[in-house]
Amino acid sequence: MRMVSYLIIVCLIGLTVFPASSAQSEQRVKIEDAIGRTVEVSENVDSIVSLNPDVTRILIALGAGDKLVGVEKTAMGCPVVNKVFPAIGDLSDVGSIAGGTLSLEKIATLNPDIVFISSLYPDTVSKIQQDLGIPCVCTRGSARNVDDYLKDIHVVGMAIGKKDEAEDLVGVIRDEMNRINETASTIPVDQRKRVLYIGPPFTKDFNRVIYNRHLCVYTAGGINVAFTSENVSGAVGPWRTVSLEQIVEWDPDIIFIHGLSLINPEDVITNTDWKNLKAVREGQVYKVFAVSTGYDPAMLVLATMQMAKIMYPEKFDFDFHEWAEQVCQEIYGDAGRGLPEYMESKYGISRV
Repeated sequence: MRMVSYLIIVCLIGLTVFPASSAQSEQRVKIEDAIGRTVEVSENVDSIVSLNPDVTRILIALGAGDKLVGVEKTAMGCPVVNKVFPAIGDLSDVGSIAGGTLSLEKIATLNPDIVFISSLYPDTVSKIQQDLGIPCVCTRGSARNVDDYLKDIHVVGMAIGKKDEAEDLVGVIRDEMNRINETASTIPVDQRKRVLYIGPPFTKDFNRVIYNRHLCVYTAGGINVAFTSENVSGAVGPWRTVSLEQIVEWDPDIIFIHGLSLINPEDVITNTDWKNLKAVREGQVYKVFAVSTGYDPAMLVLATMQMAKIMYPEKFDFDFHEWAEQVCQEIYGDAGRGLPEYMESKYGISRV
């Protein structure tokens, strides 16, 4: 029955919408998305469905939140998104690809000018473009470095006619990340802090760890002891479960806890199974800025500087909170005012 409804919607769209689109065919432009696909999009994008929470945050930072008509479920539950863009709660929830709840029927009904989606889901891209006739612009499945993330911002800006705004946003992020990396990159490899990053958002799983290098950790000059691959799964993200014996063998210098995890530093420090770890013995356990999944323009910068200041306080001697407040307002405008303090007080982010 659900498939029948879906096909009816598709047919109705074909009958009522496509003629109008043909009349406006001269107002379409071709862009290259983040994975090299050429996509033809409307020159004047007025409605957007974002199936990638990273893109949803980028759109809001670019001042295009008002063009969103539907988003995937993860973004709707992201504290940062809700703080800087409360109207997220009024948008249509189109489900989640990773969670298996994506509704093509809802997307068909919304009939947006463009859909943004991660390159991790090529089959879904084909379905939306071929069955619904809606252009899909792909962004990277997971940013492996700062340049990857900045390229996604450029792609989003080009696709929605906000090239200048995208360049401004890229400039802010690049300047701040370069500022961090210029110092962190001078630290000899054998003197870099060995880091374990634990605790997926909204869980209390001590033994689930980040397995990629983590953009913030390595930009800040850290080494992820759990690093095994940069290939991230669309279903579970960059997380894997490891044994206590493996964690003991790694014996990290510092333990970072995801900012939205239900684990707090005190939970780790008082965990008798972890008491002999170097990081625990020396009190080097911190909860760091983060979002529910992926990266956020502001939290990306804040988390990197927070980690750098924790790992190398003698090299990053400045007022973190004054700087963090300035960055959030540069990226989100007035909506970013008070964001660092909000995340610290509500989610127990460690103050540095």
